[in-house]
Amino acid sequence: MPYAIRNSIILVVLLILVGGAGAGYIYFYQEPKIEDLEAERAKVREQLGDADDLFDKLVGVQERVEVLNAAWRRRPKTLPAEELSSNSNIYLNSILSMSPELDLNVFTEEQVQQNGCGYTRYHLAGQGSFESFIRLIQYLEFGPRLMKLTNFDVREVHMVDDEHGRITHTVQFDIDLLAYFSNQKAFEDTLETVSLQTTNFEAITHDPFRSLVTPEVPPNTFDLPNVEQSTLLAIMKGRAFISDQKSQLLMLSEGDEVYLGYVSKIMPERRQVLFLLNKGGIIERYILTLRLESQYLGKKRNN
Repeated sequence: MPYAIRNSIILVVLLILVGGAGAGYIYFYQEPKIEDLEAERAKVREQLGDADDLFDKLVGVQERVEVLNAAWRRRPKTLPAEELSSNSNIYLNSILSMSPELDLNVFTEEQVQQNGCGYTRYHLAGQGSFESFIRLIQYLEFGPRLMKLTNFDVREVHMVDDEHGRITHTVQFDIDLLAYFSNQKAFEDTLETVSLQTTNFEAITHDPFRSLVTPEVPPNTFDLPNVEQSTLLAIMKGRAFISDQKSQLLMLSEGDEVYLGYVSKIMPERRQVLFLLNKGGIIERYILTLRLESQYLGKKRNN
């Protein structure tokens, strides 16, 4: 057999063997592996969803992050890097300057550290009018410093002001104040502290610690006529003459002030004078009647 033919046969056989081995490798090894990869890819696609939908979600999340970052930079509350009692006292004094008639004592109790953040606990004790007290609370709640009020103990007290003849109502309070601070990088971009004067909140005018009906009746410091201890002596149009609790002769007109109230109406045709008295929040009508006899009595009617 010629040498060229023999070499050609050998080459063909080698090609057949290589081709068969390659086909067997592809069919018996690569094909199952490709099928496994296709199945895994389908599973991943099913888990991740559509790529375009994922991209749209990514854009939405990025926009949301920008909005949150902008809101964070504009946050009204600030945290100092460290909490100093001197700075907090200056802050509280600024609030007190806008809350007159309030006595306040501040006691530093403890400082608590929590992974780069923490707070200092202060105890606030004082007394003053409800208006000044509630202004203090609102400035601490709505002011620029991040503070939290806990452990409230608030009570109403009253005392008689002998100089003005009135009952003075105040509130006493004991409150814990937590002043927060942080040296974490997230708070390094804290904006300059907003002025307390720009702090806005809705004023509270109703004093919940003071009852609308009180058992106390102020003393008669100005010696006004006590109509419940007076006698009606004479009456005419627009004028009434009484003998008060000190047996002094007095002339009264409609609108004149008496102890706990005023003259509401003079009624000559009925020989009566009507008074309206405020007894601890209860409005009471009291009538003095002119008797034709020598005896003069007061007649009392309640609403």
